[in-house]
Amino acid sequence: MNTEDGFVLVEIAVAVFVLALLLGSVLPLLRAETVSARGAATDRRMAAVMAVLAAELARSGHLPCPASDTDGVADIACSGAATGRVPAASLGLPAAAVQDGWSRPFTYAVDARATQTADLTDWCGQADGFDALTLDGATPHHPLVLLVAHGPGGGAWLTGGGRAPGVASDAEMENADDDAIFATVPIVASGPDRFDDRILAYAEPAFTSMHGIHCPVAAVGSGQGE
Repeated sequence: MNTEDGFVLVEIAVAVFVLALLLGSVLPLLRAETVSARGAATDRRMAAVMAVLAAELARSGHLPCPASDTDGVADIACSGAATGRVPAASLGLPAAAVQDGWSRPFTYAVDARATQTADLTDWCGQADGFDALTLDGATPHHPLVLLVAHGPGGGAWLTGGGRAPGVASDAEMENADDDAIFATVPIVASGPDRFDDRILAYAEPAFTSMHGIHCPVAAVGSGQGE
């Protein structure tokens, strides 16, 4: 090997070393930016789904039952604390609109009584009692409607049914066990106590007021059937 070849090898080695340093410093930033962007997309989609649910309430006088199947069609009837998928097909939404930034479907939970009212007047008259759901660690403690975005940690509904594996903390497991109780704690990125779920929940009157729905005021003594 001559001297010129030696210099070329040294230059290549230096270039590779510098590139490794750059990648080592840039990739974590890109990864963090990607996580942030996916989180922001998740928040936007959750808010949009809630707005569509509110529009359905204003249109039909009740909220839809969750979809228990993968077709996105709301169940005809539900009871208690009803938990499942957002009924995207029934609401006219594409599948991507009801998924978080990691392409994991949201969990949708609703007090079934909020799906059984005849009209908005009926719904508003009963809404204070829609308390079948429990949210530990946040307010409202008894929301009437709730969305969970399960994030990269798992626990979301899979395309073919069932749940994605990978839930870690007790709170994450609580959000993936299909019962009436949900939980939120501070975000923990990794480890046995990992928690990366996002929850959006409403009770009344926040749900209607947040989405510009005005509950009708029934005329005293006149009844609704006049």
